[in-house]
Amino acid sequence: MDRATKIYVEKQLEDYPKLDQYITERRLELKYPSKPIDDNVGAPKGSGISNPTERMIITIDSDKRLNQLEKTKEAIEKVLDNLDENATNLVELKYWRKPQTLTWAGIADRANYSRRQCFNVRDAIIQSIAEELGLG
Repeated sequence: MDRATKIYVEKQLEDYPKLDQYITERRLELKYPSKPIDDNVGAPKGSGISNPTERMIITIDSDKRLNQLEKTKEAIEKVLDNLDENATNLVELKYWRKPQTLTWAGIADRANYSRRQCFNVRDAIIQSIAEELGLG
């Protein structure tokens, strides 16, 4: 896996606890845009979808950002569901604990791994998430 992909996946894993919030915010942005979206530029008034609810559902379903957030959440959850307790603890200590005060040695001690095992487990988790996202 290339370095950029690894950094991207690690950032997504770090943001995982906030993904539900991001998804909710994006749905609200789409549902209540600050400026009404005119999808009917240059066309006669009657040629668009007249049902506002249907138009909103189509907008939400076709939003690339929202779809990517949901896909990322599903991919991470699928990988996390298959981790043992020590690997899950490693993820929590490395990516979700704020402020991050532990070194890899401290994380290894608390996750019941050696420092080298921590790197191997982390790399396997990152690789699995990348594969779920279609990046690896």
